Amino acid sequence: MRFTRKNSNAADGELSLPERLREKFNTWRLSFSIDGEVVAKAAIFAFFIILFSITQTTLLSRIRPLGAVPDLLLPFVVAVAVSEREKWGAIIGLVSAFVIDALGGVRIMLLPLLYVPTGIVCGLLTTYRFRDSVPVNAIYTVVTSVLRSFIAMIIGFNSIRGISAGQAFTDIALPAFFANIIFAVFPHILVRLTMRPFHKTRAERTSKEI
Repeated sequence: MRFTRKNSNAADGELSLPERLREKFNTWRLSFSIDGEVVAKAAIFAFFIILFSITQTTLLSRIRPLGAVPDLLLPFVVAVAVSEREKWGAIIGLVSAFVIDALGGVRIMLLPLLYVPTGIVCGLLTTYRFRDSVPVNAIYTVVTSVLRSFIAMIIGFNSIRGISAGQAFTDIALPAFFANIIFAVFPHILVRLTMRPFHKTRAERTSKEI
């Protein structure tokens, strides 16, 4: 007598979202093979992390457009997660958090609360719910910028003596939000341009070489 496993691969399409997420996380270690493409992406992302973190902690911290220092790494994590999905998003979020914290660019409370979850959640939503598009990138960036500004407002309200909740909102949250939104376009454009060659099919790459 031949037995078949219930909910076998033939029924993979009927798996619930938690089951699909479990399978996704279980295959991360096996699917992340070290090949030329992975090394190239890692090198590109490392360069961008260094570029954005130095720009943020030096030039932009002196200029302070709109009265706040824009966070370039947060939209960069969003762009990577949308383009390369949650695996890369989580890794880049973690590395970005360590780098910007080492340079003293953001209060440490912001980093574990936002960077890594942003990479994971944006990647998973793009994988299972939404496709990679400009509107999706914009929505993710706005939502994460709101969260970052809200956390910055709470930190400012608790650490600055004599400041009211209204002042924290107008003097900290609003400038941070609009500064982040304005400068977020640069990380998104750079990630989209540099990752475009990796998304071409083998046939497209071969035809171009010929």
